[in-house]
Amino acid sequence: MTFVILPLVLILAFLLIINVPIYLAILTVAIYLQVFVNHIALSAVFVGLYESLTKPSMLAIPFFILTGALIESSTMGKRLINVFISLLKNVRAGLPISCLLANAVFGAISGSAPAAAATFGKVIHEPLEKAYGDKLSLGLITSSGALSTIIPPSIIMIIYGVATDTNVAQLFKAGFIPGMIIVAIISIYLFVRYKKSNLAGGKTDFAEVGRTFIQGLPVIVLPVLILGGIYAGVFTPTEAGAVAAVYSFVMGVIVLKDIKWAQTIPILMNASRVTGQIFLLISASIVFAQAATMAQIPQLIVNGFSGLNPIMFLIILNILLLIVGCFFEPGAAILILAPLLLPTARVLGIDTLHLGIIFAINLSIGMFTPPFGLNIFVVQSILKRPMALISSSVMPYVALYVIGLLILTYIPELSLWLPRLLR
Repeated sequence: MTFVILPLVLILAFLLIINVPIYLAILTVAIYLQVFVNHIALSAVFVGLYESLTKPSMLAIPFFILTGALIESSTMGKRLINVFISLLKNVRAGLPISCLLANAVFGAISGSAPAAAATFGKVIHEPLEKAYGDKLSLGLITSSGALSTIIPPSIIMIIYGVATDTNVAQLFKAGFIPGMIIVAIISIYLFVRYKKSNLAGGKTDFAEVGRTFIQGLPVIVLPVLILGGIYAGVFTPTEAGAVAAVYSFVMGVIVLKDIKWAQTIPILMNASRVTGQIFLLISASIVFAQAATMAQIPQLIVNGFSGLNPIMFLIILNILLLIVGCFFEPGAAILILAPLLLPTARVLGIDTLHLGIIFAINLSIGMFTPPFGLNIFVVQSILKRPMALISSSVMPYVALYVIGLLILTYIPELSLWLPRLLR
């Protein structure tokens, strides 16, 4: 066991320390395993790289990335949050709860946490800061963007499905209730913690609610179309992504005319660049998972966890993923760890869908946890606030997400009920 794992860990750690791109570091470790441990020809690595990208479910990733990019570049995000602001104007903590709910709906459209943070950071920061202070605004914007990692159609769930050969549509069903539970926990915190409404003492203007609802209808339709189509069996996740991308393009460019035709090329190029980065990571990680399986590393891990009950395994898993999430990009963490830990989870009777939700929630916390939470860097970039201030602002939300994580870890039915109902 030491002969196999110790050189693997040392090689990976050294490459990451010297700032080698993570996909190259993973690919190097895979080559080490295949050539020096499994004694397989190097050509098998390149065959694996090609075959890893031929799964149909992979097509959903570029579609949802493009959808998020189009919404981010249009007024659809602003239209969405205005609906909730007008509706909750006189509710206690209505403005921050509006930000939270808008992020939840955005999560049901694009599945991209950085895109959510960028979209709403530009729109809601100033009024939130004016009403509640800089810390609430920064903490809420940075953390609520991570809901896109949990609420379907999450790109992270698609990657988990590819890595573990799990049905992506079932994962999307499993993620809905957990996402709503975390939204509820944060909403309760905001309601208790902040007593101010947007316009204290005023009355709800139903004409304004109706007006903002009509203006926001183009984007409100999208999550209903995506999730409704998937849950009803009308669309596969890939088809839903394609429908969402085409719809967003037509709305942003032709109907609303928020996006000029000249802007479409940079948007497409940026979405393609992000997709290429993810695909490189996926292909390298799948080759690594195949090499690790041939080297019987998952079996060594199963043996290492022998004697543990499911409760202890889940405690260790959560601690491991929370630590890993602070340093690794979520997709990389899933692609490396999920194939290795899945056999142990199965031996202990933990459902693959439930395991996927545990991965998604843990790694969503990593999206806004120092030192390398991606959402922290996104918010710092668009709002020009000190990194230390943003990092301290997210701490209450880290605690709230962890509360949700513990509930969802030890009550698996909350994740499994909807997939079983809509099977």
